[in-house]
Amino acid sequence: MNWLPRTLAVLLTVLALLAVGHALVTSVRRRRRELAVLKTLGFDRAQIGATVAWQASTLATVGLVVGIPVGLLAGHLVWRQAADGLGVSTTAVTPTLAVLITAACALAAANLIAFFPARAAARTRPGVALRSE
Repeated sequence: MNWLPRTLAVLLTVLALLAVGHALVTSVRRRRRELAVLKTLGFDRAQIGATVAWQASTLATVGLVVGIPVGLLAGHLVWRQAADGLGVSTTAVTPTLAVLITAACALAAANLIAFFPARAAARTRPGVALRSE
C-alpha cells in the first residue's frame, strides 16, 4: 500500500506535463501567424523562444496558484475524514519546503517542455506563415 501514493503522484505529474506540452504545441500552431508578424516587426529567434517560455511560465504559475491551495484544502478535508474514522489525530501537517520545491520544479519542467515548441516557432519563416491559411 505504500507504493500507491507515489505511483499516483508520478502518474499525475506525467499527465500534467503532457497537458502542458500539448497546450504549448497547440498554442504555437494556432498563433503561427501572430508569431510571424512579431518576427516581421523585428523579433529574433531568442525573443520568439522567450515569448513561448513566458507562456509556459504563466500557464504553470496559474496552475500552481490555483492548484496548491485547492490541493491543500482537499488534502486537509480528506485527512480529517480518514483520521476521524481511524480515531487518530486530525491535525494535518503541511510540508512547506516540499510544496515550495515542487512549485519550483513545476516551473522548471514547464520551461523545459517549452523548449521544443519554442524552437519550432523560432524556425518558422514569416513569409511562409503569413502566406498560408
